[in-house]
Amino acid sequence: MKKSILELSILALLLNIPPLETEAQFIIRQDDAAGKIRTHKLLVPYFFSTDVLDFGIGVGGSYNSENNPETTYFGTAYATENGSWLTLLGGYNIRVPKTERFYIRPHASLGRYTQMRLYVQGNPDYAGLPPAGSNGSSANNYIEVNEQEAIVNLEMRYTLPLGNYAENALHTYIVKEGRLVENPSGAESWNPLQSGKTTLVLTPYYQQQYTDVIGVETLNFRAGMEYDNTDFIPNPHRGYKVTAGYTYDPDWLSDTRQWNMVDGQIDGYIPLPDTSWTRQQTIALSWWSAYSPSYDSGSADFSDRPPYFAGPTLGGLWRMRAYPSYRFHDKAAIYYTAEYRIMPEWQPFGKISWLKPLHIRWWQMVLVGEAGRVAPTWNFETLHSDMKYDFGIGFRGMFNTGVARIDFMASPEGMTVAAMFGQSF
Repeated sequence: MKKSILELSILALLLNIPPLETEAQFIIRQDDAAGKIRTHKLLVPYFFSTDVLDFGIGVGGSYNSENNPETTYFGTAYATENGSWLTLLGGYNIRVPKTERFYIRPHASLGRYTQMRLYVQGNPDYAGLPPAGSNGSSANNYIEVNEQEAIVNLEMRYTLPLGNYAENALHTYIVKEGRLVENPSGAESWNPLQSGKTTLVLTPYYQQQYTDVIGVETLNFRAGMEYDNTDFIPNPHRGYKVTAGYTYDPDWLSDTRQWNMVDGQIDGYIPLPDTSWTRQQTIALSWWSAYSPSYDSGSADFSDRPPYFAGPTLGGLWRMRAYPSYRFHDKAAIYYTAEYRIMPEWQPFGKISWLKPLHIRWWQMVLVGEAGRVAPTWNFETLHSDMKYDFGIGFRGMFNTGVARIDFMASPEGMTVAAMFGQSF
């Protein structure tokens, strides 16, 4: 079975580090409004083994306090026996001084990876066949390289004074055994003026990737808006969420390209009745699509295309999880997923003494199905023909204030274990 538990996926499961893709700005109190605010301080050594990285060891940690419970600082460093290494530092939901609604989420990483598989052109065995990364490409059409990578992300978020955040940009949930019992953050009305959270997002993002054969970098800016009308952001049970954004790289650096992309996503959560053996049942649905207007498939020098890791792409921890990261990439992409999330009545982990330091509030079983494809144009008929698919079973748990997941996924190209912090959407 192919393994793909890499970088943040390994760290996040072990350390309560929030995923950089999820929303927050909330406090979780136990039992009632005067209950204890959940915080944590962790420093954990870890080890792992993957096909790409071989055996590795590392140390990581995260920290937040009652004075600023919505803010988390985190970091990690690891090294592997094949010469790969990574260092990462970041912060999550850091409020800008003298403001109430302006938060930043910076993180930076520097790493070197040997034996990396990139689904880009360059494999001579597949000359004249569908291009690497395209929908019709072979699973073996990749190049294996040594790679050096640097990433700097400075996501900035401004919460509008609307809905459940009209009076305060920091929401307080009341929970019992990890489940919301009072004060939802949305799903009370369809009207954004009355319910939910509306956020403006601006993200300067830099990524540099150099290998034995190619060198690519991007300095792009994404402007977007999110409307989250769900009841409980860490683990939604009802409501919906809509996001949309526009990304532009102005080609300011020596190895960048000028390109742009639009993307959008809709998530929905349908509560099901509880049974004698379940505490909570949820049907979770998601649709996502992306399109790069600047992408010219006939361009020989790729000058107008997003880097393969930055444009419309499928594969990895978030979309089409049974496939390797960036397995598919093109001018346009579409993606659907459905999950049946079952929280059993049987919840023994909080009673097991040696597991108590993990603060496991509940566990959840999830049935997963995904479908999607990339294409050289955004055409409804094309994007819905010859779609790739996968399916699997997952397990989720709430560790203190956040959710960790591990999904066992299968596709016609193989099987993968995908682990990460946070629900998949």
